[in-house]
Amino acid sequence: MKPLEGITILDLSWVYSGPFGTLLLSDLGAEVIKIEGPPFGDWTRIVPPLKNGWSGYFYMLNRGKKSVSLNFKTEKGIALFFELIKKVDVVTENFTAGTLDKLGIGYDQAKEINPRIIYASINGFGSCGPYAKQRCVDPVAQAMGGLMSLTGFPGMPPLKTGPAVADALAGMNMDIGILAAIIMRDRTGLGRRIEISMLDSVFAVLEESVIRASMTGDALPARGNTDPLGAPWDAFPTKDQKWVMVCALGGEKFQRIYESIDRSDIAEAYKGDDEEAFERRSKNLTFLNEEFAKWSRTKSAEEVLCFFQNIGIPCGQVKEVTELLHDPQLLERNMVIDVEHPQLGSVKTFNNPVRFIDADSGVKPGDNPLDPNIGEHTAEVLMNLLHLTDIEVEKLKEEDAIWI
Repeated sequence: MKPLEGITILDLSWVYSGPFGTLLLSDLGAEVIKIEGPPFGDWTRIVPPLKNGWSGYFYMLNRGKKSVSLNFKTEKGIALFFELIKKVDVVTENFTAGTLDKLGIGYDQAKEINPRIIYASINGFGSCGPYAKQRCVDPVAQAMGGLMSLTGFPGMPPLKTGPAVADALAGMNMDIGILAAIIMRDRTGLGRRIEISMLDSVFAVLEESVIRASMTGDALPARGNTDPLGAPWDAFPTKDQKWVMVCALGGEKFQRIYESIDRSDIAEAYKGDDEEAFERRSKNLTFLNEEFAKWSRTKSAEEVLCFFQNIGIPCGQVKEVTELLHDPQLLERNMVIDVEHPQLGSVKTFNNPVRFIDADSGVKPGDNPLDPNIGEHTAEVLMNLLHLTDIEVEKLKEEDAIWI
């Protein structure tokens, strides 16, 4: 039994943030019923990479879910939604704040029908404040949340992260809120409305930047791959055209490293573990890293890794995603899923990073979770949850309440 078996979610979210959050919950055992509206359902169904007209991006975020096609532009479609509300535990959505309220299907309406319902929303800025009505996508949240000012190299333009981390953080925060609300409901018998802001999610992970700005009045600048408390600390090139990330902290390790590469002069000049020594290394970090890079360029990546591993310094080769699909650590932990997809063929994707000891979670070897066609499970869900007949389902199609 998976941890969330017995929990049913109506998922109105689309693109990345909401679907990523509900994917993780689905992997943990929740039944996720994806609600899709006309004319084409979730927009990511047409997002590359594509094969045989099918989106790998859509598959990545929607494996194991069911799809129900409802038309909220019809009274019958809205009525069906509220009937489903009576039977489920959670509703998720990631539209601009207030969108579902305008349609008449927001939390206030839902809780009148089912006081135990948990309603989780993701949007750019939340439902209050001067930015509430502004539209937002991941790079905007990264920009306004301070992340872009901290990413990249000194003197260069602001830079967003590669993947959409604001979306991913919002999806994971939504999951935390949902799980907490389930516990509260068990205690009180009542559901809750949960609201996740992408801006809030980014601001909350700026590490020491927030407290530093508060205490000193100074904004922490972009610093590339470096850290002012460590040396050597950077991504270093090797003679086999690879890169190794090194994070060395502390005076004793610093001294040992530079003595080992025949730079006892540097080791002596910058040694120590007091505040003055840290400050001296920090001010001269560019020089210290450049001198270490002269040594790393004469060694293979494997030699550099062995050098640091032998003295207990955190280090790792900078890997491309194509390498990670065959990474022995990820394979050992079943983080790479092999799937045979009817349209995509043989594909690999990521597993759920939350692992339970002595309990099922994520996708097990041999499982083959697929993503749904638009409306593939409409009749099944309406019959199982609402006990409708074939004739009643067909009539709903004729009335455009269900659209495919």
